[in-house]
Amino acid sequence: MKTTKVHPKTIIDYVMWFHVKTSSWVAGLIGPMVFNYGTNDKNWGLSTIELLRYPEGSLGKVLGKFLKQHEVDLLTGAEYHDIHHILFDYTISFKDEVALQFFLHGNGKKSIASVSSRIGAWCLLPTDWKYLKDSYERGKKCKDVSKLNFKNMLHEDFSKIKESLFI
Repeated sequence: MKTTKVHPKTIIDYVMWFHVKTSSWVAGLIGPMVFNYGTNDKNWGLSTIELLRYPEGSLGKVLGKFLKQHEVDLLTGAEYHDIHHILFDYTISFKDEVALQFFLHGNGKKSIASVSSRIGAWCLLPTDWKYLKDSYERGKKCKDVSKLNFKNMLHEDFSKIKESLFI
């Protein structure tokens, strides 16, 4: 998890900086456990380089560019999670990781990650409650993504997939 490298200037900045650093550290501890033990998703066996070979504008290519931009690779069992980032416009910041879990919970996913994120967020992100609630509401308005096989959609047009989710 990447965090900002800006150093705090005031007490409030320091508190928020410490909060983000601590939250990111906690997410770094919990994330691997969730993806290694809390998911039934199968490894796609694809690398960022392979995703970048997909046609321009395809879901696979957009995912590859996202991973390259953030200097990360697909995590085994977390491929769907990475797709969710690009389809629903969430960055890899700690705040957006939590917001994505709120979105997915609103969309019907009741996983260890979504439930624990919702509980922890009330303590770790008190200034972002409205953003998180809005993410939850947005998830409720989205088509049920649990039924979609994104691996089979990697060649399809990213814009059309994204558009079809909120009809």
